[in-house]
Formats: sequence, structure tokens, C-alpha cells
Amino acid sequence: MKVLQFAKAALLVLALLPVVLAPAGRASGQEAIGIAAVVNNEAISIPDLVARIDVAIVASRLQASEDLRRQLAPQVLRALIDERLKVQEAERLGVTVSQAEMANARRNVEQRNGIAPGGLDAFLQGQGLSVGTVDDQLRAEILWSKLVRGRLGAAVSVGEGEIDEALAQLEANRGRPEYRAAEIFLAVESSEQESAVRAAAESLYEQLIRGANFDQIASQFSQSATAAVGGDIGWVLEGELPGEIEAVLARMEPGSIAPPVRTFDGYTIVALIDRRTVLSDAPAAGPDREVVRRGIGQRRLEMLARRYLRDLHRSAFINVRI
Repeated sequence: MKVLQFAKAALLVLALLPVVLAPAGRASGQEAIGIAAVVNNEAISIPDLVARIDVAIVASRLQASEDLRRQLAPQVLRALIDERLKVQEAERLGVTVSQAEMANARRNVEQRNGIAPGGLDAFLQGQGLSVGTVDDQLRAEILWSKLVRGRLGAAVSVGEGEIDEALAQLEANRGRPEYRAAEIFLAVESSEQESAVRAAAESLYEQLIRGANFDQIASQFSQSATAAVGGDIGWVLEGELPGEIEAVLARMEPGSIAPPVRTFDGYTIVALIDRRTVLSDAPAAGPDREVVRRGIGQRRLEMLARRYLRDLHRSAFINVRI
């Protein structure tokens, strides 16, 4: 399997050679080819990147090709950089993952994919995938979740007045259209990335309409905070999403997926899960206060987690070499 992995790595390197960006004086030509990025004092190698792309392709039920790998490489690399930053921060603060937590995460993967209990390793090996790559991804997810809850959870408090205000707003919106949507967001951080990100978004859309798994693609590739929940935005009112997205949602039928939409900061693939009117089935008293409290608290925690990761980026040394 290592021979296969390095063969794929060599093909990806050849595809990416025209855009190798290793700074002069920092690495030899061989090192530039072998390393995809450096995050503080850790390197992400080309084989690391190839292994993760392969996991993402299988998990998302994409139809693999070298063109697809090349188009997805920047998104996967960004995810790996985020992952390294999260793990480094967790380790700096002494957060650890127990064997029981890893075992539970592996069971969840087996259940979601219809794999017999204890059969994950055999399944991955049968697909030509790296068991270590999957375990590293699971470990990073657990570490970040524990870090966010432990470090930021105490800062999230929801007052009774906030709940009253949220309930009043819901009541004011009673009868208005509401969408249950999901998203896959790919950021465009510079004009040079425009064509590559657009091509990646279009490739993912083509795969989705052929039956690829939306939740898994969002989890693997989306750069929105909703990636952690398979891209699920939840129920949103008209006016709460960018105008470009809402214009698309208004024309969609539940269960459909729209082509990539260019928004201010990137490309979004949106799926309409359901449509309803606000509080149409709720009693006159409105929804339960505890449900509203949890919703406000979760959104606030997600916002703090995004800010935390952004701060880690700003303070880190990140050198992308492809």
C-alpha cells in the first residue's frame, strides 16, 4: 500500500509542479516536492496530502480521477493545516484523547458507513486507505471538540432576556417562509485562487448530482463551521443568508442541490432539505425555552470556535509549498 501511495504522490507532484511556491533559500528542490506545507514546526508531506485526499474521496463516494485529486488538493490541504493548528493548540494546553474516546469515534464511523463492528481497519485496507490517516483525523476532531468545550464553553451563557427576545422575534416571524438548508463552502482568499476554487466547486457539484454523499463532502471539504455537522445550516428565515443564496433557495424544491454560487468570499453549493412557515406547527406559546437556550448557546460557541481558529492562523507560521 505504501508503494501505491507514493505512486499517487508522484502523480500529484507532477500535476502541481507548475504552482510549486517553495521560497528560495528555504528548501532544496527535493524538499519542495516532498513537503506540501509547514505549520509552525511540523511538515505536511505530499504523501500525507495524497492519503487524506484518498480518504475524502472514498468517504464522500466521489468518482476518483487524477483531475479530481488535483482540483481538490488545495481544499484538503487547507483542512490539514487547520487540523495541525488545532492539534498543536490542544497538545500545548494538555488536552488528550483516551483510548475509549477513540474506540467510540471508530464505532461511530462504522455505524455511519454500515461496517461491521470492529471491521474498520479491514474496510480501510480493502479500499487501499491508510488506517493512520483516518485515526489522525478522528483524533484531531476529538481534541478540538474537547478544547472548544473546555476552554470556551464556560464563556457561553444565555440570559433569560436573550431567550425572551429570541421568542419574541420568532413570534413576529410566524407565518413567514423558512428554509432548512445545508452548504458546502469553498473560500476564495485571493484572485489567483479564483479559477481553481471554481473548478473544485464545479467538480464537487457534478459528483453530488451523480449520487455522492453531501454530508461527507461537507465534512471533508467545506471551510464553513457547519462542516462539523455535515454542512447543516439548520432552519433559517428569509433575510438571514446572503442574497445570492436566498435567490437560489427560493427556486429550489426540497431534496435538490443547486450549482455553485459565487458569494462575497467564495463558492457555495447549497442543498434545500425542507421548506416550511415559521411556527406553523407550534402552539401559541411558541417553542420550548430550553430548546431556544441551547440553540443560542450552540451558535455562540461555534462563533467563538471560528474566532479561536482564526487567531491560531494569525499567530502561526504557515508556509504552503504547492
